[in-house]
Amino acid sequence: MGGEGSMMAMINSLRNNRKLLRKNSRFKKDRSFLNLKETDLKGATGKPTFNAYSKEAIRKIKIKFKRSRKREKVFFVFLGLIGLFLFVALGRFLVEDALQEQNDSRLELIQKNERLYLKHIEFGDRWFSQGKWKNAIFYYKQGGELYPDDYEINYRLVRAYSLHCKNDLENCAEAKALLDGMLLKFSDKETQLLELKEVLNFEYGI
Repeated sequence: MGGEGSMMAMINSLRNNRKLLRKNSRFKKDRSFLNLKETDLKGATGKPTFNAYSKEAIRKIKIKFKRSRKREKVFFVFLGLIGLFLFVALGRFLVEDALQEQNDSRLELIQKNERLYLKHIEFGDRWFSQGKWKNAIFYYKQGGELYPDDYEINYRLVRAYSLHCKNDLENCAEAKALLDGMLLKFSDKETQLLELKEVLNFEYGI
């Protein structure tokens, strides 16, 4: 009996000590999101608070933006100048290229006409030397279409007309009309042209 009484006393003493330790514990249990109280949740989900910027801070921000805009303006102006330079340079190059191409085409046309002109004179002279007046007149007229104000081709044509009129009595009116016009237009060649007038003596009543 005495042993059982001392055992019960020891158990009671341990129980009392455990209650005392639980009551006076200085440490709180760890809290996680799952065991937060309602008041803790309200505090956790409340709106954050920030300190308002001062006027000086706002002024610095404005200055920073202003400098940034200024740099951007300078950059865009620089790009614009480069674009303008490229546009002018490209435009000038295109214009010069177009003018050069036009000049080359014009020169090529002139050279082509000169070759044809000389060819017509050569063929006309060949037929004229053979007394083939119609053939000579054909080529001289072709040359005259290329250079209507050239004396050499007009003289050859009126000479062929005149001899055709004298020998075959053809193209007499054409010969006289062309010769009259040449006497007015090429007065410095009057001596040479008057020789053809003698060939057309019947037309002029000489």
